[in-house]
This record gives sequence, structure tokens and C-alpha cells, in this order.
Amino acid sequence: MNEKKKPNIVLYTLFMIVVFVCITELFIWGKGSDIILNAINNYPQGSFVVSEAVLASLVLIVMLLFKNSYVFTQKREKITKGLFYGLFFIIGSVLFILIFGLIEKGLFAGLSVLNLLIGCFFVGVAEEFLCRGWLLNEFLERYGDTKKGIWYSIIISGLIFGLMHLGNIYTMGQSVPTTILQVISAASTGILFGLIYYKTKNIWSVVLLHGLWDFSLFISDVIPVTSTNEVISSFSIISLIFSILMVGAELLNLIPHIKDIDGEPKRKSVIIFAFVSFGFYILFTSVSGLQTSSFGKTYDFDEIEIKNIAVTRDNYEDYLINNNYYSFRLSKKDDNLLLENLNTKYSIEIECEKLYDYYIFESNNYYVIAYMDYTDSSNPFLNYVYVMKDELSNDNKFLDNLKTQFKKYLLSERSSLLTLYDRDNNASYLAAYNPDYGYYILVEDNKMSILK
Repeated sequence: MNEKKKPNIVLYTLFMIVVFVCITELFIWGKGSDIILNAINNYPQGSFVVSEAVLASLVLIVMLLFKNSYVFTQKREKITKGLFYGLFFIIGSVLFILIFGLIEKGLFAGLSVLNLLIGCFFVGVAEEFLCRGWLLNEFLERYGDTKKGIWYSIIISGLIFGLMHLGNIYTMGQSVPTTILQVISAASTGILFGLIYYKTKNIWSVVLLHGLWDFSLFISDVIPVTSTNEVISSFSIISLIFSILMVGAELLNLIPHIKDIDGEPKRKSVIIFAFVSFGFYILFTSVSGLQTSSFGKTYDFDEIEIKNIAVTRDNYEDYLINNNYYSFRLSKKDDNLLLENLNTKYSIEIECEKLYDYYIFESNNYYVIAYMDYTDSSNPFLNYVYVMKDELSNDNKFLDNLKTQFKKYLLSERSSLLTLYDRDNNASYLAAYNPDYGYYILVEDNKMSILK
């Protein structure tokens, strides 16, 4: 057996010097640490980084205390072999990052993307060391190395990983239907990660796959302006069926390994099943998204510049639309909004899940009625409708129709409504200001614009 060829000592020394200089200059003496700390302290997803870093650290400490340190160094295969077995996740991650990151401008959302990337890496570390490094190995020790015992260990540990996501109902405020669908999806993902870890015994391959997959799925959360349909509010049998089909499509990646769990599957089989399963996965995801109304799409926006602006905001419990013939009032009623015609006493109630802000903006020719509401999301939804002054009416149908015309957009966390006045052009705009990103979003009838 040939001994492993040792690296050239001179080249290896030069390589280590370069690595050391890069680390010290970028992260210790340089600005790298300042950038990361600034991102964590002042941009969205910062708390996500901190909480996941703490969790990852605790998991690693516990594993060391319980003498599971072999997981850190145990390697049957190179990391590239694990990434190859996880080709399904590589294909999906690249596609989602292209769509949400580049085409829909998620990667242009500032330092919050850096937070998301770092946070997802820590998620991969915490959950993979816990569920594969510890849990799966515990099952393997107890159920043996038989084919039946191995598959039992992989499947049960994957199901437990899925059930872990039930906590999102309380920790993230998700609805029960959304969480149930997430549990189903996470279970199938956990089974695949379990297979990859068992075949390679390289924990870092599944850590990277897990972090990359989460990053690609969550990158849409940092897009500045997103249009969306109605979010899941009730359990749908159709959404459950398509979620099961999505799981089946994902698990097609197991097929090349079923015949011989310890063997080396054909490369062609791994590649074919990765592409086929992802094709089915996208098909079922798209149809499920349309059926459950949880599928969002980024709203195109323009970037504009206004040099001389004034910012105003009057805070009232009631906002009024008043002229010679019409009088309407927007006010809060319990947790909902009430829009009332003060002349006819006819009113409509706008249901909200968690009302955050509401406002009436007046311009020369129109009013904008706007409110922000948290609906199964950590970010607020902006709902607004433009009302032309010459279209105001005391007919009850006017308010009924108005209720159905609100446009709905997902904004960044901590946004607030206000009025922007362009002094140079004598023009006013309804805007949403985001202190994390440091920009205004001008809310216009048929488009939105970002003012930096």
C-alpha cells in the first residue's frame, strides 16, 4: 500500500503564512470583525446569528462532555463525497439562490444576507452534530450494523429531526398548518442527511449541505420588498397531499443506496435521481404553493434619489378623510381596523392578526389608506389602497369594494409608515422607513420605489 504523499514543505509553509495573514488582517486587526459585529448589531437576522451561535456552542460542549468527540474527526470519506450524495440539495440551493438572491434581488439586501449566511452555518453545526453526530450514532450503536438496523436508525432519527420543528409554533409564532407542513418536509430532509452522514461518516459534509439549503430557502426573507398572496390560515387537505408528494420526490434520492447501504452506488444513478427528484420537488412545491397560497414572489422596484426631503408623521388613534360631502374615519377596533362613513354610519371591519401600524396619507388628488399587520410572519405585511378624491361615495358598496382592493406586500422587519415631502419638486409620498437597511420605500399606486 502506497504511503500518502506528503506536501512540499516550502509550499505548505507559504500556504499557512498566507492563511494566517488573511485571518489576522481580516478578522483580528482588520475590518472583517467590525463588519460582522456591525451586521449582527444593526441589521436584521442579527439575533438569529447570536442565538444559533450559542446553541451550536452548547451542542458542541455537551458532545465533548459526553465523550462524543469522535464525531469531530471521524471520516470515512472526503467531504466532496458527501456533497456529491447531497447533489439534490446543491441543485436546489443554486436555483433558489439564483431566483431569490440575484433575480429577485435578495443578495442586494445588505449585511442582513451576511447574518443569514453565518446564522445558517451555525444552524447546520448545531442540528447536524445533535441529530446526526449524536442521535443517529446512538441509534446505530443500539440497533447494530445490520441493513435493517441501519435503515431503522436513519429513518427514526430523521423523523425526530422533523418533530423538533414543532417548537416553531411557540418560538417563531408560526401557525399550526405551516408548522405541520414544515415538520413533514424536515423529516424527509433529515432522513437524507442521515443517509449521507452514515455513508461518509463526515459530519462536515452534512453541516455544509444543511447550512446551504437553509440559506437558499430563507434568502427570500431578506428581500426588501416582496409581494405575496394570502398566507396559510387554515389546514388544507390539498396542501397536505402535495407536502407528502414533495417528501416522496425528495426521498427518491435514497434509491441508489437501498440495494447496498454500505456500498458505492453508480455515479450516474446518483446524478439521475438527484435531477429527477428535484424536478418533481419543484413541480409539487409550485402546485402546493398555489393551492395553499403560501407562495410569494418578489415585487419589482425602482431605485430613485431625492436630495431634499422632509419627513413627517402625525400619530393619532383616528385618521379622517374629510371634505364638503364625505367624511370617513379609520380607527382601531379591538385587534382589527374599522373604516366608517361618518355620514351614513355604515362601516367595514378589516380583520388583522397582529395590527402594527395604520395611517391615512393625503395628496392633492387622492388618499392612501394603509396599515401593517403581522400574519404568520416575523416581518410585517403592508396593506394599502389608493382612493381618488373624485371617486369617493356615500354608497355602501363603495366601502365594500374598497375592502377587496387592498394590495399586500411583505416588508422588512421594524418598518414604519410616514410621509415624505420632496421640497425640490413640491411632491409628497406615503413611505415605509426601515431603520435596519436605512432606506425609504415609496408606496405608489402601481409600483414601489426604494429611496436610499
